[in-house]
Amino acid sequence: MAPKDKLVKGQRPISSFFCKKPEGRQQPQQRHVSAGADATEPPIKRQKQNDSSHKTAGDKHRANGGSTALIEAQISHAGDASEGAPIDLTGGPHQLSGEPLRAEEPGRSIRAHPISCDKEARHSRFQNKLVLGPASGLERDKTVVPQKTTPLEDQVYALKRKHPGILLLVEVGYKYRLFGEDAEIASSLCNIFSYPDRNFMTASVPVHRLHVYVRRLVEAGYKVGIVRQTETAALKKAGDNRNAPFTRELSALYTRATLEAGDKEHVGEGASAAIANGANANTWSNESLSSYLVCVVEGEAVSPQGAVDIGVVAIEISTGDVLHAQFRDGAMRTELESRLVFAAPSELLVAAPVSAASQRLLGAYTAQAAGLRSQTAPRQKYSSAGAQAALTAFYAHAGQNEGALESVMALPPLVLQALAFAVDYLKPFGMEAVLQMSNSFRPFNTRQEMALSANTLTQLEILHNSDTGGEHGSLLWLLDHTLTVFGSRQLRSWVAHPLREATAVQERLDAVEELAAAAREGEGVASNVNEALTGLGDLERGITRSLHGTAAPAEFYNVMRRMASIAPKLGVQAAEAMRPGGSLSGVSSALLQRLLSAAASHEVSEAAWDLLAVMDEQAALANQKIELFTSQERFPGVFEARASLAASDKALADLLPVLRKVLRLPRLEYTSIMNQGDFLIEVPSDRTDIPRDWERVSTTKKLHRYRPPEVQAAMTELEKATERLQLAAQQAWAGFMRAFAALYAPFRAAVQALAALDALQSLASLADSPGYVRPDFIGPDEEPQLVIEQGRHPVLDAALIGTQVVPNDTTLRGASGPRACIVTGPNMGGKSCYIRQCALIAIMAQIGSFVPAASARMHVFDSVFTRMGASDNLAMGRSTFLEELSETSDILSRATERSLVIIDELGRGTSTHDGLAIAQATLHHLVVKTRCLTLFVTHYPKVASITQEYPQHVGCGMMSFIQQDPDTMEPMPGSQGTPSSPQTSQASLRALPSTRAGALVAKDSLQAAVLVPQIIFLYQLVEGVADKSFGLNVARMAHLPSSVIQRAGLRAAAMETETLQRIAGRSKAPVETPAEVKAVAQALEAIHTAAELDALGAAALLSRAQARAQT
Repeated sequence: MAPKDKLVKGQRPISSFFCKKPEGRQQPQQRHVSAGADATEPPIKRQKQNDSSHKTAGDKHRANGGSTALIEAQISHAGDASEGAPIDLTGGPHQLSGEPLRAEEPGRSIRAHPISCDKEARHSRFQNKLVLGPASGLERDKTVVPQKTTPLEDQVYALKRKHPGILLLVEVGYKYRLFGEDAEIASSLCNIFSYPDRNFMTASVPVHRLHVYVRRLVEAGYKVGIVRQTETAALKKAGDNRNAPFTRELSALYTRATLEAGDKEHVGEGASAAIANGANANTWSNESLSSYLVCVVEGEAVSPQGAVDIGVVAIEISTGDVLHAQFRDGAMRTELESRLVFAAPSELLVAAPVSAASQRLLGAYTAQAAGLRSQTAPRQKYSSAGAQAALTAFYAHAGQNEGALESVMALPPLVLQALAFAVDYLKPFGMEAVLQMSNSFRPFNTRQEMALSANTLTQLEILHNSDTGGEHGSLLWLLDHTLTVFGSRQLRSWVAHPLREATAVQERLDAVEELAAAAREGEGVASNVNEALTGLGDLERGITRSLHGTAAPAEFYNVMRRMASIAPKLGVQAAEAMRPGGSLSGVSSALLQRLLSAAASHEVSEAAWDLLAVMDEQAALANQKIELFTSQERFPGVFEARASLAASDKALADLLPVLRKVLRLPRLEYTSIMNQGDFLIEVPSDRTDIPRDWERVSTTKKLHRYRPPEVQAAMTELEKATERLQLAAQQAWAGFMRAFAALYAPFRAAVQALAALDALQSLASLADSPGYVRPDFIGPDEEPQLVIEQGRHPVLDAALIGTQVVPNDTTLRGASGPRACIVTGPNMGGKSCYIRQCALIAIMAQIGSFVPAASARMHVFDSVFTRMGASDNLAMGRSTFLEELSETSDILSRATERSLVIIDELGRGTSTHDGLAIAQATLHHLVVKTRCLTLFVTHYPKVASITQEYPQHVGCGMMSFIQQDPDTMEPMPGSQGTPSSPQTSQASLRALPSTRAGALVAKDSLQAAVLVPQIIFLYQLVEGVADKSFGLNVARMAHLPSSVIQRAGLRAAAMETETLQRIAGRSKAPVETPAEVKAVAQALEAIHTAAELDALGAAALLSRAQARAQT
């Protein structure tokens, strides 16, 4: 291999494109495939004189004398040595080459060769072939003579040099072929056959299945390019390069973020095409409805603690949605993480290098995101001055929106750098037009919207459930009753960004209430919303794909037809819809008036009808561009080409009477034969008076088929006229799509209004559910409060069909009542569920939804913060306890007096004393300094001592339960969940008195010696503090061995006794400790084997304990 300094930066050695793999991989398995399987495919006849590569593998193999040889395919799936390692996002040749970066990439090694060939010589030839040429600075192995390359191979070599890092599918006749390493990758991922063809490994896929294989390769993380023939056979034959191979150029590029926006006439007709044709939104997961490209640019460090300014731009290329943000992020990079969690990018572009903290976060996120494709570029290229110059040139060249440059230049500097990065990346795809529409730009969070952290989104299961990562069981799942795909996207954005302004919340609630009432009564314009939204398909992607010029005629026609039908379906007429003053008749909600008017825009409706008027419906639905346009004034080139084609066709028809006269066959007609062509003249085989210049095409026993020279000439003209018409039709369609770009903004505004209407009707559907009520928001001058009567967990309420969820009340007030509530209770008693319920109700209310409660009164929170669960983050280098405290630190630094904070079991990840101290100090800070509304779950009863210091501001609640004796099933003291005294607790764990010793041999003595109560959860919050967590009850529920449970009970009894003794020693108060408990605790130390815990062993143990107690 050549020295590294000879390689172009960002490009892998070209030798890696061919078959030989790096050393160190496992030996491949072998399978044998007959060469005849591929040899049965017919060669391409029409183009064989122009391109020698059109022979099949079987033909070439037989030409070399290997007709009976087998092709041995060796396939290896061994992983690389670095498999599973964190992704390096600091740049380098591999990243800059455009190859996909994934945490795990299965190794691929596919080699094939005829058995008659020498394997080592062949592999050496693969490494020392022509493509290493003089410009590369690499020397050939003079002992190996490479095979002469074909013109097609020379083309492939040139294409790979021109487009490094792209997996190319090359159009060759009626197939698309892959070469070299590309063929091996496709063979491994798509389960297609690859084989050696002269200097290359090769594989092929049929044209009609191209979209299937492109989608598979793209979803595996590759950048895939389509190389098409740019000239047709007829025009090539008439041109100067008739003896040269077909010219081929890269015509389309696809990645995960651009696939849905790309050309679907030949690629990607799968699920997205079904959506575009009117599929129901709810048949598709929200993950498949958006494919964001996220660009990240980091500024210089602004503090020794690692804080930095970060710019982010997220682009949904298929819908035109462009989000941006510049923010200052701490060492935890929580702000960056929250943007990534919301956008869920398909591709990630990073201006490198980035700080170590950002690299850890990006690497961890990339490792966890399935199929995420990452790429880096030098940050210097996108400096502030360079970004401004590039964007100025870009928007000046666009020239369609005069105010676009001015509005873009007002964005923050790091956002401009990220935007310049995105423009450069999208230009090769031809999809940068979406960035020219500056009115599509919007911030990640507006000042009207709440900024939920990544922790809150994850721990409250806002967008995904925590078990499988799917949507089912999340808050979004509960709220999503949308009828359109674009409405589902809009609702997802609302759910992730609740409103934080009272006026906007009330406006949305008014609209939801009116839509719900209209749906029940079936009257007014608002009652038509559901019908108007049904069957619209994905209009948002449809108009954006039209902007990119990748929409097919059928897709565009359907989109325009649906856009034109919206106003009549809504019952909004252009002349009668608006009253004087601008109010829509029959609608009281101001928000509904604006949305209905925008959705039924007269401008959009008229434009849609005008576009439909120039298209032939049947031709459009059949994707026939030749017959598509009906306006000769707007498309003169198409009509001229049609006339030329008609003239050529007439010339052939005019020749027929002459031919009939020459042959004296009055009924003579042209004949078409498959594989032989059209316009053939059939005559009986016994005729001898055929003109000598007629070309005999084929013969049978009874007939000869000829093509006269004048027919051949007319046919050539007809073929050229046909291809000129196809070219004119394609150019007319491209111009038609470019003209639509001027209408994109009003069409997108109408679709966005429809999306908002769909999201509102979805919330209205939920509002009609039993037990839901409109929340009441207090004014900004009143004290912060959250008062919920008979509230229920919204997701649990919907998921547990047929089961009634226990409702609970909540009362938190900023000044006149407790602003914090300490929640205690038994394990699995419902504490975490309760505080989640309160947070979800608050978020639902600020989304604009009704809530599951008898009543709900609250102020508008500026944010909701959570600290729940226990898990480490090894990718970020943080232990479980560090993760807990890092999240807590973020809450303490960001929460305000108008925030809602819920913290669950803080301090569990360290010793009891340290955990208790941290929990107490954190709660004190929230109550005294932050003064926010707080729900604080703990298993440390001592945390409740803060109520003695701040009785007005801190309350205590516990989840009620009933204790039952496991033998008698009778309620035990403290059975209603009220605090038990130390004496009661001690009695419940007392060793059995000696009067019952005689009965112990007949039963499990140890279970009788230590009583583990059975807990019945009531899930009802009551006042008080629980002094026990009843962990042994959960151990029983988890089916731990009874011996383990009983031993744990003895240990618990002994430790409780020691604690009571210490307390008594400090207070100098006498404490009566049962001798039996002390004896059993001492005897426990003698147990070393499980055998001693059987019934007889337990009886013997108790006897020894009693004897020791008597002495």
